[in-house]
Amino acid sequence: MMTVYIALGGNLDDVKAAFISARSMIAALPDTRVTESSKRYRTPAIGPAGQPDYLNAVIAIATEMQPIELLDALQAIELEHGRERKEHWGARTLDLDIVAIEQEIISLERLSVPHPLMFERQFVLRPLCDLAPEWQHPQLKLSAAEGLEKIIAAGESPLPEGEAW
Repeated sequence: MMTVYIALGGNLDDVKAAFISARSMIAALPDTRVTESSKRYRTPAIGPAGQPDYLNAVIAIATEMQPIELLDALQAIELEHGRERKEHWGARTLDLDIVAIEQEIISLERLSVPHPLMFERQFVLRPLCDLAPEWQHPQLKLSAAEGLEKIIAAGESPLPEGEAW
């Protein structure tokens, strides 16, 4: 079994319900179990103006699924929750991103792991730090906690305290 960290995000419809549903659907995938869930954090939208705030979280899973197989399953879960891919960084009902798979490095057309922008995004690092602050990026040689500290030291305000789900 390998440990995978999945970021959840959304800013349309009932995002809290979508997160709970998605977590259950992920737990029901073959040879997979959800091991931990971060708090949920409210964050300003990145991308086109006028979007509502996002909710963001990270879950840890233990799985035997292959990375592309898992990606396909996550994208099917997004579709079941009404995800439409109309515009880059546009509003969405549910976004599920594989942000890390242990210390693996994957560079494929459809999947890059660790997520290439995760160390620029407090909305990924903050919930990841709830679960695995010591997780280290295999190329940058920075822990999740160190990456979060760098973002805040660069002037970004820390996210307000998250809420349990």
